[in-house]
This record gives sequence, structure tokens and C-alpha cells, in this order.
Amino acid sequence: MKKFLLSIIVILISLGLIAQSLSLDEAKQLALKNNPDLLSQQQTTKASKNNLWQSYLNLIPSASLTGNYTKYDEQRLMMGLEPAEESKSYGYTIVQPVFNGGKIWLGARIANDGYKIAKENLKNKTLSTIADVESKYFNVLENQVLLGISNKDLLASQTNVEIAKIRFDAGTLSKAEYLQLQSELAGKEVSLIQIENLYQISLLELANFLQIEKVNELAKIPIETHQATLDKLSNKSLSELDEMIDTIINIGENNNPSLKISEISVNTNKKSLLMVGGNFLPSVNLQYSNNWSKYDFQDEYNKSGQLGINLSIPIFPLMDNGLGVAKANHNLKQSKYALETVSDGIKLSLQSSLINLIAAAKTVKSSKLAMEYSKETYDQMKERFTHGVITANDLLSVEVMFTSAQNQYTTSFYNFLRAKSSLLLVMGIEDPQILEKIINRSTEGK
Repeated sequence: MKKFLLSIIVILISLGLIAQSLSLDEAKQLALKNNPDLLSQQQTTKASKNNLWQSYLNLIPSASLTGNYTKYDEQRLMMGLEPAEESKSYGYTIVQPVFNGGKIWLGARIANDGYKIAKENLKNKTLSTIADVESKYFNVLENQVLLGISNKDLLASQTNVEIAKIRFDAGTLSKAEYLQLQSELAGKEVSLIQIENLYQISLLELANFLQIEKVNELAKIPIETHQATLDKLSNKSLSELDEMIDTIINIGENNNPSLKISEISVNTNKKSLLMVGGNFLPSVNLQYSNNWSKYDFQDEYNKSGQLGINLSIPIFPLMDNGLGVAKANHNLKQSKYALETVSDGIKLSLQSSLINLIAAAKTVKSSKLAMEYSKETYDQMKERFTHGVITANDLLSVEVMFTSAQNQYTTSFYNFLRAKSSLLLVMGIEDPQILEKIINRSTEGK
């Protein structure tokens, strides 16, 4: 029932019937429902599960039915010198593997490992899809805010040019300064066109990723909803990260799909080594069959049955089997070294992602202060320019500083959100509340 309701919600979202603005959670649902790469991986996982069941079926007896009808061109003399024109027979055979050097059982266990790897690949694709949708969603919101800043900046420049014209006409502003302000206004018109272009492209990229026709509007992400986390992280020093790093590494080692795949690969190669070693061992199969046959001159079928044990012992070529064992042993060693490399890489990635997250939080705090100071400075300098106290160069200098501070604050906030998303991806988890609890716990214990 829940899956049915989710499908209805996704369809309604696609048609734009639920709300005019698309929330981040709705975007994630669309991506998980529509993304072709994720859908492809889901089919791969299902195929791997079928392969697992197929390998288990090799453990049970196999049975086959046989039947034969023969029509002779000429009559033949059979037993008792009776002439026969046709013959009929039918029967069945049952074969039960008894011992095959462990190949069948190990093959099933290897197939089970393959299914586990497929599930981890699916989890990895799911997490990366969520991270990608978040990144593209943040890109749209960031460009939207930057577009608003650019619009306000353009309006402010237009106002400054109007003030400059009044002063120029009154003879209190030189022509060079007046032209300088006009040139600055033209440059900001170009900047507005560029950011508008970036905004539209980011909308198209998000719509394409979600496999929908168009994205009209996105739900905002207020910075206030993340302010508590920003404050806690921005007040932490790098020397206080040991406990957080240990906790995050522990979660990452238990959940990261790439690490899990490497661990499973080592176990698979161990089984493969045992399987290849089984080539030196004999194989034993138990076979039971019954057969019924008759000629046309007979009234009843003759029954014949047999029970047998088939034994096969490998003799030659043993060199091929030896080389197979050596190759499997090399593959096992290679997978162990690969596991060490992946493990070290993930630990490093977890540590660097956490450091990046804290640095991003500190950047948000600093850029907010810089924006507030630059705004106050700009308001004062604009008033002084209106009264002819400062030159156009002075005004343009603080105007550029204020615009840059606004852009930096906006970019720093969305970089923080991206850093958080990247950390969750490396940790191998979807729920951001897990990370929030780790941050809160480390702050409480401070």
C-alpha cells in the first residue's frame, strides 16, 4: 500500500499537481523513481538474485524424462524370432551429486557473494543518486540567490548613476567619474546576463536528472534551519575532532558500499581458491534410472532399472590445475591489497570530508560577518557620495566589496550543504540525523 501511495505521489509530482515549488525530498523521490542508472542497477541486482537461486538448485537432484518411438522401414526379427515393425520406450533418470570437490556448494556461496556485491552496488548507486540530486538542487538555489543579488546590485548601480548625473549636471562630479559609473553599470548588466544563463542551465540539468520536462520553482532552504549545526561546527577546533573522527570512521567502515564490496571480494577469492583446489579431488555422483520398452508384437512393456555410482578421479593434466591454484592465490592476495587501499582511502576521505565540513561552517560564519560589515560600510559611503563627500572610485570600491561579500556568503552556505552531503555519501548513510547526533554529542561532551 505504501509503495502504491509513493508511486501516486511521484506521478503527481511529475505532473506538477502537488505544489508549484519542488522540495528537496520530492526531488529525491523523483530521482530514485526515474533515474536510468539507478533503475539499471536495480535490474542487475534482481538478475544476481536469480543467479543465486539457480546456484542453489544445483545442490538438489536433477531429473530427466526420456521417450523414444522408432518405426522400421522393414520388419526386423527380434528376440524369439518375432518380426517387429516399431518400438516404443520411455523412462527417467535421477542424478544426485554426492561429492564434487566442494565445487557446487562453493559455487553457490560465490553466487551469494555476487548477490551481496550487487546489493552494495545498488546501495552505492542510491547514495550517489541522492548526493547528485542534492548537488544539482543546491546549484539551482545558489544561482537563484546569486541572480537576486545581481539584480539588486544592478538596481543600486542604476540609482548611483542617477545620483551621479545630478551631481554631474550640478558640476560637482567630473565627467570621468560619471563615465566610470556608467561603465560599471554596463558591466553589471553583462554579469546579470551571465548569472541568468547559469541559473537556467542549472534548472535544465536538474530537470534532466529527475527525468521530468521542466522545473518551475524550488522550495527554499532557509539558513536558519542549519544555524544550530553551523554554530556548533564553527566553534570547534581541529584539535577537538578526534572523537568525531573515530565515530564517523566506525560508521563508514560498517556502511560504506565500496569498502563492503572489497571485503566481499576477498571472501569470494578465498572460496575461488578452495574451488580450484577441488579440481585435484575425485567427483562422485549417484544415478538412478528406470526404463520401459516394448515392440509392437508385445502386450506389455519390459521394465529395466539401475542404480549406479559414478566416480571420476583427475589424473592428467595436473599442471593446468596447479596453475589454476596459483592464479587463484594471486587473485586472493591482490584483493587483500586492494582492500587495504580502499580502507585507507575511505578513512582519509572521511577525515578530509569532516575537516571540509567544519571549514565550510567557519567560512559561513566569517563571510556573514564580512557581509554585515561591508553592507554597513556601503550604506555609509553611498550617503557620503550623495552629498559629494567621496569620489566615484571610493563608492565603486565599497560597492564591489559589498557585492563580493554577498556572493561569498551565499556560496559558502551552499558549499556547506554540499560538504555535508559528501560526508554522508562517504559514510554510506542516507539519514542526515545520524550526523546531526554525532555533532550534538561531540558538542555536549566538550
